[in-house]
Amino acid sequence: MADISHWPALAAVFSRFGLPVAVVDLESTGGNFYQDRITEIALIRFENGKIRRYEQLVNPQQPISEFIENLTGISNETVAHAPAFADIAADLLPLLQHSLVVAHNSRFDHTFLRHEFARAGIDFAGPALCTVQLSRRLYPQEYKHNLDSIIERFDIPVANRHRAMTDVVALCDFLERSLQEHSPDEWLRQSQSLLRPAMLPSTLPPDLQGQIYALPDSAGTAVWLDAHGRALSVEAYEHAYSEISAAFSRKKLPPYLQAAAQIRFMPAIGTLHALWLKAQVAMEHRLMPSENGKYFFTVQFTPSAQGVLQAKIVPLNNGWHERKPNGLFLHKKAAKRALADWAQTHGLCPALLDILPTTYAANQPCPLQALGSCDGNCRSSSGIERHNRLIEQYAPQLPVADWGKLHEFDVTERHPLNGKSITFRCSGGAIALPDGRWYFDDTLHATLKAAVKKNKADIQPVK
Repeated sequence: MADISHWPALAAVFSRFGLPVAVVDLESTGGNFYQDRITEIALIRFENGKIRRYEQLVNPQQPISEFIENLTGISNETVAHAPAFADIAADLLPLLQHSLVVAHNSRFDHTFLRHEFARAGIDFAGPALCTVQLSRRLYPQEYKHNLDSIIERFDIPVANRHRAMTDVVALCDFLERSLQEHSPDEWLRQSQSLLRPAMLPSTLPPDLQGQIYALPDSAGTAVWLDAHGRALSVEAYEHAYSEISAAFSRKKLPPYLQAAAQIRFMPAIGTLHALWLKAQVAMEHRLMPSENGKYFFTVQFTPSAQGVLQAKIVPLNNGWHERKPNGLFLHKKAAKRALADWAQTHGLCPALLDILPTTYAANQPCPLQALGSCDGNCRSSSGIERHNRLIEQYAPQLPVADWGKLHEFDVTERHPLNGKSITFRCSGGAIALPDGRWYFDDTLHATLKAAVKKNKADIQPVK
């Protein structure tokens, strides 16, 4: 530990955040969040009127390029005997968890830290403040806000630029100087508005606050519980901590967050896996899904009094379905057009399907008969049997939104860091569950569409 005499104004304003603050800088093998690795980490932690310095070289377990060596001064030889990140993770985590991370371009540092902790099997997330954005707010008249420009503008002494601790000290010096030119209240107001992810409100129950601060910022499913342990809601997240902290930052909270006292979190490989888990966990807790935020439509085939399967366009509700949907449509008009085209393609009678326009008089002959393309045999018992058989055969080929010819398929979702994967069967915009049912909700359409576009190699059409 050391005293704070070098940055008294900064320490004072940091204490008003209500959390310890870690000013962080990393060096890495490059800028790719998924392929590159950390080579050095340094931080200065402000807490209870004291500061603690931490710096450590890290073996990235991959080669350091000549370009990066020239930029940072860190070579393969420099880190040859340094520990891997997994070896220091347990010591580093207490310095960062439940803290506000401050960094120049915090997205870079925060994301690299999250990914390195994830590779080590440790959940890490939390609020972060980007001092590039803060500099732009405090000094809008300036054009450049990178650390080199700030060091030059404020004449901050630095000994070894692009080494982690040197940059951390330079950043603290800049923040201290900025507090000499701006009031602490204004500085704090601007900083708080820039927190991404956000901090949690201090009014949250301490246990719940601790549970949320311990979440990862990756995909997963959360069960929200009240003070008596009763399940209030089940939610799927792509970036759990960020989305939850943002939800608590809104002026109006949904009822389940207002009553929440606990959270149970299940990590997922990705967003699709999180929705798949949500479907099963919500069923276990007998929680009905929320109503559709936007409407989707599908085609339902039901037998008439004569046993003829007839088509009806119906809303596709959020929840569990015994049968997979027959097509997925964003608008009722689109469903009508697609249904008419589908019937024509497969030689199905529009009169038997009951899809003739409402303006078509009931006593008029079938338009196909009038055109001479149908002999009327479709209404015989053998014709009805053929009609029903064709529907059962071709109903899965009704279009799914705007995905082209992709109707039923297997999609493999892969974790971007640990390589784990899971494959799901999807049809009509719904996803198959282990009990044989199908699940749909209004977020699933966008998730599946993104998966289809992202990596076609992970999509296998079902013949």
